[in-house]
Amino acid sequence: MASIDYPLAVDDMRLQGVFYMKQYLERLQIENRFCLKFNQEDLLRLLENFGSVCRFDYRIELFNIFELVFHHALFSILSGGGANQVRISSYQFEQLKRMFACADASAIDTMIHEAMHRLQHSLQISDPKSIDYMNQCKTDLVRRIVNAAEHHNLHAVIVTDREEKIKPVVLSFNAEDRMSDVRLRRLLDEIVRSETKEEKVRLIRSNFFSLHDYLDMLESDCLYGDEYEALYASFGDIELAILAKIVFYEELRSDSSDLAAVISRKKDAEPEWQKHLITFMKGLSAPRIRAIDTLIGNMDYEEIKFY
Repeated sequence: MASIDYPLAVDDMRLQGVFYMKQYLERLQIENRFCLKFNQEDLLRLLENFGSVCRFDYRIELFNIFELVFHHALFSILSGGGANQVRISSYQFEQLKRMFACADASAIDTMIHEAMHRLQHSLQISDPKSIDYMNQCKTDLVRRIVNAAEHHNLHAVIVTDREEKIKPVVLSFNAEDRMSDVRLRRLLDEIVRSETKEEKVRLIRSNFFSLHDYLDMLESDCLYGDEYEALYASFGDIELAILAKIVFYEELRSDSSDLAAVISRKKDAEPEWQKHLITFMKGLSAPRIRAIDTLIGNMDYEEIKFY
């Protein structure tokens, strides 16, 4: 069996070995040729907006880019835009919303079918394999639109263009910010030897400034029991938002609920510092949880490497 991390829009897992590899590369080439027909800045904005809707970092998640671009090119055509456009305005979204709300599954299938023919003609796509590949993608799109329209949740399928704004919280995690291994070990030994939790918190807050170093310290098990809560109590909303983004990342990525609901459903975690963070955050007031949730949504961060 062959397994590749990046997902295709249409994959035939019945094939194995070199036959699967050949199919994978051929289909990936079809997807790449299609995406190259669009403005790269527009594609980047679409990815950013999609990541914002799904509450994940689009730079590190694995999802099929061709499918996202293909769908939004069709939405553009259906809402009066160009075939080479993928950014959907709020006005276009309202048009699509009214269009799909008044149509049944058969009518939506016809709309998508006609839009696909217009797309292929405008982008000069005549290769039979590419056309067949796009046809195979149509069924799933129609099903998703029908389901979303029935549940009044088209925002889950159609990503609208958002105003570009400077986010108030921008974090940059650079390896150069970390303290040396020797200094880190000395500080960890000093923390372990401290007799009170207040002294441990003082040592940590006065010597640790890098997220990498904080995570190394938390992973080292130099704190015990209520010492974790004492440390978390000394943090402001930004520090808690950073740690919450790490601990609740999967839930925030796949769940449309707010942070309060995610925290209440979180039962357990590994390692120890995460368990205590969950317990601590469950005891915070509702207004503070909302403030932390807002910070998480306004947070830009680069992929973190822990090696």
